[in-house]
Amino acid sequence: RLQASVYNAEPVPTRGRITFTVAAHSGGEDVVTTRSAHDWGPGSTLVEAEVEIKGHHLWSLDDPFLYRVTAQLTAPDGTAGDAYSTRCGFRDFRFKNGAFRLNGQRIYLKGSHSCNHFPVGLQVPDGPSLARRDILYAKMSGFNCIRFIAGMPTRNQLDLCDELGLLVYEENYASWCLADSPNMAERY
Repeated sequence: RLQASVYNAEPVPTRGRITFTVAAHSGGEDVVTTRSAHDWGPGSTLVEAEVEIKGHHLWSLDDPFLYRVTAQLTAPDGTAGDAYSTRCGFRDFRFKNGAFRLNGQRIYLKGSHSCNHFPVGLQVPDGPSLARRDILYAKMSGFNCIRFIAGMPTRNQLDLCDELGLLVYEENYASWCLADSPNMAERY
């Protein structure tokens, strides 16, 4: 299932087409494409589509296969408009018979953690290589999972984990460092 939010900044409705394309992230031919025409009213319109990817390739720790999903707008005269792409992978997580399974295979989580703090800049490192290095070191050390504690990972860090084949245990900063209280839900 795909969704895109299309924003028409004009005060009047306009007509156009949206095309959703799914392809291997690393390049290659499109796997599936779907197109539909729409009338875009002023403001935001949520567009939904369903596609079937037959024989999809599963993301795994040793083969972190990713797909690229692109939404492309086209004007009635055929002029290409805005486009947005994002990546995704297909994987199956479940607990069965007391064991964690990824894509049906039992795995043992070997995790490291990062406070996601850096010597210079604290939350924002002085260069992108410093944030990448932590994640690369975790993968090279044989870990298959990384925990970002008391702080959120950046989009770039999550993308790198997807590319390298690292599972992520992400926790919201509000999930701890708060004393228990009857007001917990409100404070959270």
